[in-house]
Amino acid sequence: MVNAFTKELRGLSFEHLDEEIQKFINFLEVSNIQTKGPLVTRMIGTTIHEDGEITLDYNIYVQTVRELRLDGFAFYPEVVAENCLYTHFEGTQEEFGFVENKMSLYIWENDLIELGDVFTVHLEQRENWLVADVFKPLEKMNETL
Repeated sequence: MVNAFTKELRGLSFEHLDEEIQKFINFLEVSNIQTKGPLVTRMIGTTIHEDGEITLDYNIYVQTVRELRLDGFAFYPEVVAENCLYTHFEGTQEEFGFVENKMSLYIWENDLIELGDVFTVHLEQRENWLVADVFKPLEKMNETL
């Protein structure tokens, strides 16, 4: 992805994730920022705190037609995820959790090593229906051994 206008969320409570994504979408619409392509999210990591709270490190990307620098946002000329396991998903929000489970099982069964990030390209979303492409970067294996 080129010209990636980004909202970086760190230490975000899981309960506030959907709200923060919607705020980003609303900001884009109100600001009349010209975008192209779908919304892309990147789960970078999770932290489980002593009190049991789960927080996320998360990026929300959208491709813009030109370089754009605004306070509170990051801009990356290019975002690349290489050597990924890929899954296409069409189904309900509730079923989306199976994507993670199936990808993790495939990684385990094939002795692969995931790098921890998960990129989701949100192709379509309406009511309770979601169409998305999910990418999990994997460690490159040395095939010459």
